[in-house]
Amino acid sequence: MNDTMKESKTLHRVTAAILTVAFLGFIFLALGMTVKDSGHDLLRSVQMTDEMKATLPRHASRLDRLAARINGFTSGIADAMWHKTELGYVNSAFQYSLGKRMINTGSQNMLTLTTGHLYDVSPYRSLAQNARDIVALRDTTLKDLPFLFVYEHPTLYDPAMMPAGYEALDHAGEMADEALAALREGGVEVLDSRDVLPNSGHDLNDLLMVTDQHWSTLAAITMGQAIAERLNGMTGAALDPSLLDLENLNTLRHERLFMGKYGQRVGTGRVTPDDIVEYWPRNEPVIHRHTLRVTTEEDVTAPFREAVTRFERLEPDPGKTWNTLAYTYYGQVETYSIFDNAAAPDYTVLLLKDSYSAPIGTFMSLLAGHVVCVDLRRDKTPLETWIEQYRPDAVVMAYSLQMLRDDNYEFN
Repeated sequence: MNDTMKESKTLHRVTAAILTVAFLGFIFLALGMTVKDSGHDLLRSVQMTDEMKATLPRHASRLDRLAARINGFTSGIADAMWHKTELGYVNSAFQYSLGKRMINTGSQNMLTLTTGHLYDVSPYRSLAQNARDIVALRDTTLKDLPFLFVYEHPTLYDPAMMPAGYEALDHAGEMADEALAALREGGVEVLDSRDVLPNSGHDLNDLLMVTDQHWSTLAAITMGQAIAERLNGMTGAALDPSLLDLENLNTLRHERLFMGKYGQRVGTGRVTPDDIVEYWPRNEPVIHRHTLRVTTEEDVTAPFREAVTRFERLEPDPGKTWNTLAYTYYGQVETYSIFDNAAAPDYTVLLLKDSYSAPIGTFMSLLAGHVVCVDLRRDKTPLETWIEQYRPDAVVMAYSLQMLRDDNYEFN
């Protein structure tokens, strides 16, 4: 009996040693292949490029710069890891094979909702200080300018979408309620997408992405209409939201074109890419667009569809029927975009945007003569300068929950 136990222990030790050696060998192989295939990209990830500088505070310290380099390397090696995609698929498939509805994908716990939408559950974080910062920005920099805060909620718009038993893990609604309550207490006018999208008459499946946290473009158009209506009431503007009614727009559907951030974690074996729909007005005005993308400036004057659409983002990736960038066909994180439309009322909207609201600004250019969209995370020009230069009739800050809970973001 003792000999049998000894043999069993020896076998376990040998097996553990073999698995450890194999695992370490795989790790070193993966690191070696990563450096071999992507060494130049990893080196560039720690260099203080213009793109990295754009993420720093205005008065960056040496510690800020060191942190940016470390974050750049962390992000770079994560993106460049050898067979990263395939290993991610294996990890997800293994968890799904265990019957899990919520899987761990590294830093996030991703849940499959009852509707099939993929969704990262949100741990609680107090957003009170960020809300107070927005109130302070309104009271100081914006002063007497009409100001509207637009809240952009992620995928969960119906309690029935949440699988039974998982409600306690997600605090997105709670955090949003607390932040918006603080804004309203500070006298800020608030427009909540949770009040708009479910009551728009559109099916939620047409408003939300299955494979990504972002909305569809139809949701952005719907929010643009709601913003115009609210600005009309706040400022007496003569913006015409009906110009964005579907009956006044041409559409072109690109089926199964976009694989968003969530879908990329699990692959097409588990989820179907989202459809992407183009929209442009039947009576197409000429738009002038001036855009800064990191360091590249663009000036375009053309009919709306040609002026605003990034057609290259509507092409599948080589060897595939889908891509990972189609969502950005109407803009995403450009430093700024300025739209001028001579056919619209002489009214200027300054939109402080994130990736959700970039398409909102694009389609609001059909309603207002001047729409100035600025991403304060990337732009180094003081907000006061934008106000002095464009003298907006209204300022709209349109931010998602992801923006509100980012403690590293300086609202002012």
